[in-house]
Amino acid sequence: MVRFPIRRLAVSALLAVFVLTLGGCWNPFAPEEGDPVEIDPPDYHDRLTPEDVLHNLRTAYIWMDSGEYLDCLSEDFEFFPNEDDVNNPELDIPPVWWKIDEEFIHESMFAHGSDVESITLTLTIASIVYDYGLPEDPRDDTCICIVEVDLRVNLFGDTTFLATAPSEFRMRIDIDQPNPIPDPDDVLWWEIYYWFDLVERGGSREDPNVERVSLSELKSLFMQ
Repeated sequence: MVRFPIRRLAVSALLAVFVLTLGGCWNPFAPEEGDPVEIDPPDYHDRLTPEDVLHNLRTAYIWMDSGEYLDCLSEDFEFFPNEDDVNNPELDIPPVWWKIDEEFIHESMFAHGSDVESITLTLTIASIVYDYGLPEDPRDDTCICIVEVDLRVNLFGDTTFLATAPSEFRMRIDIDQPNPIPDPDDVLWWEIYYWFDLVERGGSREDPNVERVSLSELKSLFMQ
């Protein structure tokens, strides 16, 4: 079967890219060149790889587009906040929330007339591990991506919420394809089904107007 070795070759090429990324030679999500905010209309990709999913997630945040953001998530998506935040009685953060909660959060965050003036987001892949399941069935492919997140939500005025933390994204082949595909060798799309916030807030303030928070806490601010 021709498809399987071609995929293995593609994976080898991707691994080479990630070696360069880890070595600091190149960051495919760095904002210095081809930043989504500089592209009008925004450049959303077909979700043919996990990297395409992360590209779309980042672009959706920068353009404050809740519909495109939600398209990156499976219908049974779950977000797992940092355990320290969950156990902090002052924060009132649940141990898990779902796509319907993500919809509410991001429609509130991205809404015209909200307190949010702009958002910047940088995603840097630290590692990615694929599990191809059965070779004859590409629909059971999954992967785990560890990604360094730098999310800055700038409010009108001088306040910025800053969340810098690694996240773990678990992705799989989209079980609800945009277009039904009868042949398993045809193109398949990817989606995020789990998102783990791995660490709590920390670090020193950049300036008095920057409030450092965890990713879970930042998102929960718009759940009210």
